[in-house]
Amino acid sequence: MTYYKSIILIITIILLLISEYVFLTHFYYKPINGGKLSLTTTNSAQSIYSLNLTLPKYQVIQSIPEKDMKYMENTIMFDGNPDHVYFIPVITGYFLINVTGAVVIPPSIYSDIMIVVTSGPMNLQTRALNQLVGCVYAINISNGQVVWADKFPNQIMTEPIIVNGEVIIGLGNAMFINSTVRGTGENAVIALSLYSGKELWNFTTLGEDMPTPVYYDGMIIEANGNGEVFALNATTGKLVWEDYIGSYDSMSSPVLVNNVIYFGSANPYIFWAIDAKSGKVLWYYNFSSYEQNLGGLDDSSPAYSDGIVVTSYTIHINNESMVECLVAFNADNGKIIWALNEGVGPIPPYLESPPPVIFNGIVFHDSPVGILYAVNLSSGKVIWEYKTGFTTSNVDIIKGKYVVIQNETGYLFVFTLSGKLVKLIKTPVMPGPGNLLVTLNSLILVGVNGIIDVIPIDSII
Repeated sequence: MTYYKSIILIITIILLLISEYVFLTHFYYKPINGGKLSLTTTNSAQSIYSLNLTLPKYQVIQSIPEKDMKYMENTIMFDGNPDHVYFIPVITGYFLINVTGAVVIPPSIYSDIMIVVTSGPMNLQTRALNQLVGCVYAINISNGQVVWADKFPNQIMTEPIIVNGEVIIGLGNAMFINSTVRGTGENAVIALSLYSGKELWNFTTLGEDMPTPVYYDGMIIEANGNGEVFALNATTGKLVWEDYIGSYDSMSSPVLVNNVIYFGSANPYIFWAIDAKSGKVLWYYNFSSYEQNLGGLDDSSPAYSDGIVVTSYTIHINNESMVECLVAFNADNGKIIWALNEGVGPIPPYLESPPPVIFNGIVFHDSPVGILYAVNLSSGKVIWEYKTGFTTSNVDIIKGKYVVIQNETGYLFVFTLSGKLVKLIKTPVMPGPGNLLVTLNSLILVGVNGIIDVIPIDSII
């Protein structure tokens, strides 16, 4: 009898050890498919590559699972809506992941999957991205586990557009081919399956596709580094219309309102209003006709509310310093309503003008100048301001009561709407542009140091 009890005890111990191994490898570290994926295209006429690329390792550092509540709405533009208050009514788990590559743009969520894109490792001293590589990670929002991942031969800086189970991304980088074309290497707009990562189609371009495109009426619309605006059939990737505007877009993701897209471009520096259905230019404002030594307009993703579209740009004083400016247009006719000088700051190596956010008639904007401004949308009058330090990201709103933003070093500022500082939190995340996402129970932070941190809202407010 003692013999059989010993055998049963040994078997039980072995099973427990196996279970613990499976648990640890599943929840704390798991390479995908041996670390290799083969990329193929389904549209041979537009195929740009057929490569076998090694995926970087990732690590789930901490995971506190929660039962997710599936969210089945499409993400059709940068930050999900025209005012850039990025909120998704979903419940997530709480987890901390290191994906090693720089995350410069916020993720998107559909069903129980969060899509995160990376742009290769970043030099955190110079903020330079020196490798032509980008990855896409599909992450389970309840426990932080990677469902699938793909690797691509150029950086990815587009927030994923997710429409009916299809993920749209763009490839591109900030280097120049010449003075009028930005983006070296292989540039393309690509569609992937949300559930498997399988490539559905790709459309190659001469210049970079760094701005987040918009989805409109069955089309994917993008402005790119070759001075073009074009629309693709969202199902097939075939070209629907194109318009050469002769002015390149860097990171100014178009905002879509009432069948019109608005964005900024460079060389010359022009702000555009273009009909989303046809590509026809409705109006434009040429800043280069009035100012010299400009920058930033092609970086800032504009926000819209109540007939007013707001963006930002810079004026270079010398090789090291610039003036940051916030400007509001009448969305119907392109007339400037007001402009605000936000002060002098250092010229960053790349993005100069982060996106503005509009909430309850207030425009929130921070920048490399290091001052968060709250500005009246109608008049441009400053309501309050607070010194945050060098910033390239935009704010988000929690529960309609709190304003949150991170500075370059990762400190998270929590304010009331009236500008009172509620809390200052040191986080492990070093943010890029547009880094915050609010859910029903969590705040999602992503950083250029590769960290994805999903934390409870209750711990913040």
